Amino acid sequence: MDDLVNARLRERPVLWDDPEPEGVLSPFEGAGEAVTPNLLGMPTIAGESARRPDAIADAGPAVIALLDDIGAALQRAVDGGRAWRRRIDHLPSDERKALLDALGGGEVSMVISRGAAGEGDVQISESALPGVWIGRAEDEAGAVRAMWVEVADAPKALREAAAARPRRDLALEALTPPRDAMNVMGVLAELRARASEWRPGAPNHVMNFTLLPMTEADTAFLAKIVGEAGVRVSSGGYGAARVIMTALRNVWAVQYLNGLGAVILDTIEIGDVPDAVLAAREDFEDSRARLQEIREAYLP
Repeated sequence: MDDLVNARLRERPVLWDDPEPEGVLSPFEGAGEAVTPNLLGMPTIAGESARRPDAIADAGPAVIALLDDIGAALQRAVDGGRAWRRRIDHLPSDERKALLDALGGGEVSMVISRGAAGEGDVQISESALPGVWIGRAEDEAGAVRAMWVEVADAPKALREAAAARPRRDLALEALTPPRDAMNVMGVLAELRARASEWRPGAPNHVMNFTLLPMTEADTAFLAKIVGEAGVRVSSGGYGAARVIMTALRNVWAVQYLNGLGAVILDTIEIGDVPDAVLAAREDFEDSRARLQEIREAYLP
């Protein structure tokens, strides 16, 4: 049964596998090495719930108690309370599977690449209930060392990476732009100023590159200087987007896609975790109601 659960966790497709994605900040230098992560999959089709009444009805007391705890955490989130997180790797494999079936699969997935020595990737997917996340952390060999469920606007691991990984400053004085550059130094100057001025609680500032005149030399130099911090996020469904945490603190590359997967809005977002990733208060409200419906329809 453990093999079945682990296979289920890996069946979600890659974040994006186009070798030359469109946009000012794509591809990043060296990005080709990191565009095919194994995501936590819940389930194969994004947004399609995998709930099966027989599996959920067989859920034991531990799973039912967890679902009730998730419901209480969602209510606290609606009321502006603190985030909630609970380990689930201690559950028997059939209990974990019942929990995954109950929660289903959502639109947002992310991979946080290797952290400290001995650690592997962290893979997180939103459930069918926005604001409810399922995560797993691997060791260096790829074996699961932790699994959890959490209720939050954004996963704790993502916020920790955003606080710890990017550099604190951008030394413009030490940079020499390429010969054919036109606007890149001005863009970098604004980016540095906005990033250094931003404080928690302030609104994010968005720089739109879709109509900004940039030469190929500009875009290549910008991508090289901004860099990546080993975190990629994919948000599907309506308003699909892909998000990259850059190597500059408080700076994110965010691309919005049309139904065919083409970039229609190419931006840098300066500030907190981008809105394309975050769960809002309304999401928590909807998820609380949907969880209650699941509880009443399928569980004793």
